[in-house]
Amino acid sequence: MKDTAAHPATPMHSERTFDRKKLLMISIGTFVGSGLVSLLGVATARTGYSVWLSYMLAVVIGFLSALPYFLMSSVMNFRGGTYTIACTFLGHQMGGAYVLLQVLYALILSIVGTGFGLYMHSVFPAVSAQSSTLAILVIFWLVNCLGQNVMAGVQKYSTYILIAAMLVFCGVSFKNLNPAALDFNHPEFFLHGTNGLFSAMALLVFSSQSYDNNVYAFGRYTLEPRKNMPWAIFATFLFLLVFYGICGMAAVGAVDLATFAGKPLTSVARAIFSGPFFVAFITFGPILCLTTTVNGCYAAFTIGLAKSSEDGWLPRFMSSKNRWGAHWIILTLLAAACITPVLFNIHIGILTSAATLLISLFQIPLLISFWRLPKMFPDQFKKSTLHLTVTVFQASIVIAMMARLLITYYSMRNLTWTTAAGGAAVAVVSFVFSYFRYRTGVPKVENSYFFD
Repeated sequence: MKDTAAHPATPMHSERTFDRKKLLMISIGTFVGSGLVSLLGVATARTGYSVWLSYMLAVVIGFLSALPYFLMSSVMNFRGGTYTIACTFLGHQMGGAYVLLQVLYALILSIVGTGFGLYMHSVFPAVSAQSSTLAILVIFWLVNCLGQNVMAGVQKYSTYILIAAMLVFCGVSFKNLNPAALDFNHPEFFLHGTNGLFSAMALLVFSSQSYDNNVYAFGRYTLEPRKNMPWAIFATFLFLLVFYGICGMAAVGAVDLATFAGKPLTSVARAIFSGPFFVAFITFGPILCLTTTVNGCYAAFTIGLAKSSEDGWLPRFMSSKNRWGAHWIILTLLAAACITPVLFNIHIGILTSAATLLISLFQIPLLISFWRLPKMFPDQFKKSTLHLTVTVFQASIVIAMMARLLITYYSMRNLTWTTAAGGAAVAVVSFVFSYFRYRTGVPKVENSYFFD
């Protein structure tokens, strides 16, 4: 294996156009999507009025599972997201498995796109949910094909609008909030006890955990990444903790439990808004939430796939750029992969649990490999902008492992054994593929990380 430590990347500083505000808006817009507007009702059916508490728990657990990424971003950044992180710490021969993971992440886009279709159908019944889903996936494929700056501009202003719309929703809901939403002793607050609370958490953590993809992957495009990246990750966590909490409380407390449990946010919106106000809220709130997630996911997932193509895991021609600097072939591959589950009408709950399980199966070995960081890069580790110590960093890995195992356990409880076994088989096949593909000598992994 070629020693990457001897050949750190020298990134092109002309790529770096994301300041703190732009990075934060990309991150928030990518996170706030299906979990808030498509899965909240499903989670409510599992835990009752305590769903807002479950969502805040999901945000905390999600951040703890990514704690080493937050700390590591103060030491170094990567050119190809999770794929290059895996190459650096697990070894080049295992990097190919995380290339396949990026393709499997298309499940996430399918989940978000499906949620978008359901909302469009609720507002415009004549438009089928499936056609709306396909339309949004194609539209934001086109937006990303126009380059990073267009993607970032769309994300920034869309995120401002959706936050404003959701805060208006919260304000209206809180005027007549159902006391049961705050009554820990109400029989329907913990509807199914502790198991229900954590089962809902495992579902909602889907929209609260992927800091490596939703934020850290953009390190190569960020100004002063060792300072701005940790700031953006932690600011995203704080925002999600408050925003998801108040939105969850507003949604479940605006109506009785039966009206919202198992249903999308439209059921609540119809109860508190009328006529054009309902249409305006659904358009600028839930629908915009989902479009920003699709937009951000396309951008984030492309980074790792493009780098892996340059390294030879995928055909090198796939890393070609169009006139706007976008990896259009990679984007087209992603679009095709995420459209496939939509065409087969796979249920959104199954997609979510399967995606969460797959993420955990890939994250666990990666987290263990981070133990090597202080020894691999001792001088750079000492220069951490967060002033890390080895003890603190290693403790973060232990905490992250505990959080990840908790997520994995409750994700598997929500799956059939067939689906869970299928997910495990996919993970095993991915690592086997990576090992043998690397032995062919075709992949040449270089310039995976940088420190400046």
